[in-house]
Amino acid sequence: MGVYKILRYASILKSMELKDLIKIKGSKKLQAIEWKNCKDDPYYWLTTWARTLDVHGEGTNKVNPFPKKDYIKYVVDRWLKERILLVVKSRQMMATWLFVGLYLWDTQFHAGKLTFFQSKKEDDADDLIKRAKFIWDNQPDFLKAYHNGSKLVPLICNPQHNGQHVYCKLTFPEIYSEIRGIPQGGDVIRMHTASGILSDEIGFQPEAKAAYTAARPTISSKGRFTGVSTAEDNTFFEKLVYDKIEI
Repeated sequence: MGVYKILRYASILKSMELKDLIKIKGSKKLQAIEWKNCKDDPYYWLTTWARTLDVHGEGTNKVNPFPKKDYIKYVVDRWLKERILLVVKSRQMMATWLFVGLYLWDTQFHAGKLTFFQSKKEDDADDLIKRAKFIWDNQPDFLKAYHNGSKLVPLICNPQHNGQHVYCKLTFPEIYSEIRGIPQGGDVIRMHTASGILSDEIGFQPEAKAAYTAARPTISSKGRFTGVSTAEDNTFFEKLVYDKIEI
């Protein structure tokens, strides 16, 4: 395939429907283009290839793509631009799935990432890890790859455990990237310089202030902090959202 044709495919792939994109599975060159499209554009990756699990879905309709919604595109754009992002969510927004997906994208497509998923309890943080693992597992194999010199080679998740779920951990040793699930508080965060921190239901974490304070050095060194929660009055999260507090 000539250079002109490759560039032409690169320009039209993003406008294709999923049924058309399936055709690229027969072409290594098109797969490499699609991998780069996904690496360059998390919204495209999310709405084209990422899948979520709806435990309340009827019948077999439980595995679904991310919807192509204007608000999701807006939130993705803000997440890329803002290193500190606070989101008041509702159940219909799919906010937790969205940010789990974005941090997985950052981790799997970039080397040397250390990301933390934080919740009130460690088991809740592990649930976030399970969501990330579900999205990872349900991608096509050609996206589970990384550049090793001039070509794409397979990227393995949790290779020490044959790709199975590991409690509170999602690792990609080939690219030195991983996601860890941790409980509330600042102790674990303070020990590391994180690439990103997703604090889920931060409004219901009594130790939210300690965690955010511990995260500040991470943020100042080009890391990213995302706090997501349903609304709750008189909390540290509410004060952050409405600029009622100075750190």
